Amino acid sequence: MHTVALNRNNFNLDVGGFAGFFGGEEAVSAMETVHLYRARRWTGWFNSPGSYSVGKHYGRLAKSRFWDAMFPGHNDEPTTFIGLDGKAGPPFIASQSGTFLKQTGHLAYLLMQRCKDQQPVIVEGRRTKTNKVTIVEMQDINFDGADIEPSLTIRARDGFHKHVAFFPIATSVVTCILCAWNNDWYCFSLILLGILANGISCFVMGSASIVLQSVAHSKSAPAGDGMLMDGNHVIVILGKEKDVATITQGKFQLDYKPWVRMRIRKERRKRMIVGDCFSKTHQRFGKKDAESSPGVESYEDGEINYEYAAIGLCSLLLVLQFVTQLLLIPQGTLFGQVMFLTSFAASWAYNLFLASMDKEYLQEELLIQATGLSDDYMKTYRLGTRTTAAVFACLALQPECNFEEWKKRGFAPEEILRQFIPNDTQVWAIWRDQVLEQMKNNAPAFQSLDLKACDDRIAAFSDNERKLLSDLLSDACTAYRQHLVLQARRRSVSMTA
Repeated sequence: MHTVALNRNNFNLDVGGFAGFFGGEEAVSAMETVHLYRARRWTGWFNSPGSYSVGKHYGRLAKSRFWDAMFPGHNDEPTTFIGLDGKAGPPFIASQSGTFLKQTGHLAYLLMQRCKDQQPVIVEGRRTKTNKVTIVEMQDINFDGADIEPSLTIRARDGFHKHVAFFPIATSVVTCILCAWNNDWYCFSLILLGILANGISCFVMGSASIVLQSVAHSKSAPAGDGMLMDGNHVIVILGKEKDVATITQGKFQLDYKPWVRMRIRKERRKRMIVGDCFSKTHQRFGKKDAESSPGVESYEDGEINYEYAAIGLCSLLLVLQFVTQLLLIPQGTLFGQVMFLTSFAASWAYNLFLASMDKEYLQEELLIQATGLSDDYMKTYRLGTRTTAAVFACLALQPECNFEEWKKRGFAPEEILRQFIPNDTQVWAIWRDQVLEQMKNNAPAFQSLDLKACDDRIAAFSDNERKLLSDLLSDACTAYRQHLVLQARRRSVSMTA
């Protein structure tokens, strides 16, 4: 009876064929978390599978003729490439400054997703189609260089990933030592190469800081209050212009060190001025210079760009690791190949753990941390009808002043109501008039929201129209009651503070 021993030369696993491809998607996805956790870039010292996929994917960040030929594909900025930017946010309508943005950016998208997932406060009242309104009270953000390019470096959050990383790191180190103990220097070298290649790549690619980049603003700008509108979910943002603009126009930016990005200048574009342009050349350069030659060469400087050569070198190292493993793994012993596969299995499990993380949620956490928002400043309300949501949002945006100053401040409540419900039938017109009358007078017991207050304007209405108007006015009363509760809560919080 024959037995198979681990040191027999006639049996070979030949794992080199899939060494660089196995677990490629998981490895690429795991690398996307390298900026989202503190110290994540220091925990890549293990023999990771999928080196070819990672190298080819992230090699496209490097920009030059050489790197474009080595890693062809579309060259995005690292922030967009890794997924920290690029999502389109909902439209934004300001209530006082007159700003209207048909489309906001990635940060507004993240805030909208965060608010959609928040547990809402259920507002009792008539129900037709559920609408949600989130009231967000922006906190004062202390930017660096706020007058020119407001920015804020975000400190990545801690996570238990660093404790989990001990498992693949220890497995790779132990298997590497066992290969050396068994005198299998091929597999020893390949595992060690995998440890170094993945560790160096994580360190270089994760060396950037995440910066919250905003836009310049005027100190005399009015309040930035406004609405982000995404279907049946509306976010009412209250705060200073500089803080609200951070959500609507700001973005995340990856700030790499100079040794990683390696600043370069694109090739200058040469322009030849000849023939019919001679007279213009004469005027531009002077008579003497123009007469010296019928053709004048002019050079225009190209825009400044970054090559990210360090990332390109790491990607090249990962591809070379794959080629080396492909060629040399069959030269190792069966024991060494088993150790190599063991290190791969442990690393793949860790990559799978990282890939399973909700990266969008981690970005939301970074945004909440950077802006100082929390559940105390973000409250979501679930309202039963669109009309209730419209009045509630309009009341939340109402400035603290008399209605005589509304126009001076740029506040137009009727336009806010029309953003929710643009209907222009007589029923809706009277409903808007009564809501505005109630907002102006702030009468007790909601006198303007009573059907009797409509006077002779509804004399010709049918029973169905009267019933509809009565329901709409009732919705407005529901919104007012909830708004009063919200105001009372704010006063109590301010008195406590």
